[in-house]
Amino acid sequence: METPLHTLLQKKFHLAAFRPGQLEIIEALLEKNCLLCIQPTGYGKSLLYQLTSCLLGGTTLVVSPLLALIRDQINQLTNRFQITAASINSDQTEEENEAAQREALAGRIQILFVSPEQLDHLERLQFLLQLSITLFVIDEAHCISTWGHDFRPSYRHILQFSQALKQKNPKLKILGLTATADERVEQDIAKQLSSIQHSVHVWREKMDRPNLHLSILPAAGTAAKLAICQTLLSKLTGHGLIYCATRENTELVADFLQEQKVSIIAYHAGLESEEKRNIQSAFAENTYRVIAATTALGMGIDKKDLRFIIHFDIPGSITAYYQEVGRSGRDGLPAKGILLYDPADQKIQTYFIDSALPKKEDFQAALTVIRDSSEPLNLTSIKRLTGLHPTRTTLVLAELLDQQAIKKELIKKTQAYSLLDEQKPLDLSRYTTQHLIRSEELSKMVFYAEQTTDCRMKLLRCALGDPTSASCNRCDACQKSSFNSIPDSTIATDWLKKRPVLIPEMKIQKVSSGFSLFDGKIRTEPFIRFMKKRAITEEMDDEILQILLHKTKDLIGTIGAIAPLPSNTWKAQQNFAKKLAAHLQAPLLSDLLTWETLPDKRQGELLNNDQRHYNVHKKMRAFLQHPLPANKILLLFDDYLGSGATIKEAARCLRTVTQAPLMPLTIAQIKWHLGKPGFI
Repeated sequence: METPLHTLLQKKFHLAAFRPGQLEIIEALLEKNCLLCIQPTGYGKSLLYQLTSCLLGGTTLVVSPLLALIRDQINQLTNRFQITAASINSDQTEEENEAAQREALAGRIQILFVSPEQLDHLERLQFLLQLSITLFVIDEAHCISTWGHDFRPSYRHILQFSQALKQKNPKLKILGLTATADERVEQDIAKQLSSIQHSVHVWREKMDRPNLHLSILPAAGTAAKLAICQTLLSKLTGHGLIYCATRENTELVADFLQEQKVSIIAYHAGLESEEKRNIQSAFAENTYRVIAATTALGMGIDKKDLRFIIHFDIPGSITAYYQEVGRSGRDGLPAKGILLYDPADQKIQTYFIDSALPKKEDFQAALTVIRDSSEPLNLTSIKRLTGLHPTRTTLVLAELLDQQAIKKELIKKTQAYSLLDEQKPLDLSRYTTQHLIRSEELSKMVFYAEQTTDCRMKLLRCALGDPTSASCNRCDACQKSSFNSIPDSTIATDWLKKRPVLIPEMKIQKVSSGFSLFDGKIRTEPFIRFMKKRAITEEMDDEILQILLHKTKDLIGTIGAIAPLPSNTWKAQQNFAKKLAAHLQAPLLSDLLTWETLPDKRQGELLNNDQRHYNVHKKMRAFLQHPLPANKILLLFDDYLGSGATIKEAARCLRTVTQAPLMPLTIAQIKWHLGKPGFI
């Protein structure tokens, strides 16, 4: 029977009919006022609030961490459905965010998207409370739950904000959306939402994806994984994503496959906002066949015809894997989900778990530095003074605010923190729970990857609240199939040895992009020798020297001078620098850069990059006796790059004596531990 909802669907959204469950969910939301919807990825959850917003009028506010998806949604709402939409998030410039605020306050925005972190900002919070919000949507609602695999403290502010909205508009409707909530998480979300709306209606769909074929491919090491990706892409059809656990791996995968003539590009949160938007638009238009991405893109892209998802690294949880692999085949046509499994990959996920979850002493450290300060401290100061991992610092402050141990205020447009007079004992049990949950989730993911007998889709569905799920009869376990042959990884191995590692451009310091010879994460033999011997011998390693000369041959004729960064620990620096200068036919300026004040500690002894920046800031001096050749590069030569703080300090003082182009070159590139000394 045709209803006004069907008419709106057809005229506004150009759809002939609702998907199964959509009409019933919208009707339930309109009647019950507060609804939690648990549906698989690709079931059309976005339409639930898009259509409802047309019925309610006013502003629909959507809180979502999926910035890539937000961009897709706004483009579709504006251009296809003529629904005014905007967003406020950290991926946009301040000017873009302010323009969105003005339009929303003027009542010209129907659907406004904000990232959850925006609710941490006092100014943003005050602005949002001025809007006439009729529908409040919590995307990725499992992030509310302490029992969820992706609990985020910033989501706890959502509940407080929701209560304020409800007081302002008692008729407010609330919609929670998630594709990953087992029964325990479902009950926890419903319990928390009930603090806003007394009655919470739950709608759960079955979690089967009948068009997905799931499989596992064993892969021992990075070279083997690269070779398998190359082989797979020669056989698979259509477009897809390759998920990577780290930004560095997205670049690694994209660089290798580009050399194998694959149309691929890397995407991660470290890219500039405009570049991310351009990549996403190009992928939507099929300019690229594949994107190697972290979840900064992967969970949020709105491309229905993805034919495959390859996981280069194991995800941290089985529920996250279900959501990520579910991005493929959203058009209902056959699609593949392939996980490349190396048991050693568990280490990076264990590192993520340990680094993200604060301990009791972390809370005490933050409280101590705030208490001992004569004035409120900003986030950067707290990170530097405590030495905590940046993620942990954010979590600690959010929790201390939530438990009313500290307060937050705006001082010259910067948020600062100070102690409240009354201090109550902290309840940190949720972090013990989170560590247990995340460790259990990783164990489930490892079991999924290592077992070969049980249906893979059934394992996923059971983990997500479908305990009576039947076998899919499609996955490799059900079909008793396996990868026929392991491809030769010789090409990938040789490529890894020769591949220079990009040093990104440093725009603020006006430093061009450069490169390092060795990637510390791959641990090649030359890298290991260099790091062991650099502080104990002046003799040059001949293999490293030959690699250095080979990889810099294209720079001959472009270098105006070479400036070694001051070092007390690289014994062979001058010997390498002299050989490099002769090779590049450029003068060696050994005394151009010196320490005016020696840093208090070695960079490797410090605990986070805020401390490393402070350790060298304004400690160096530059003395240039003669002008540098016009339009030629000043090459900054160092042993290794970690945080980049030393190169940035060198650039700062060089800019007082020259405007020559600056380019960094290091033997190695490492990644420091955050929250403890040493490198990963």
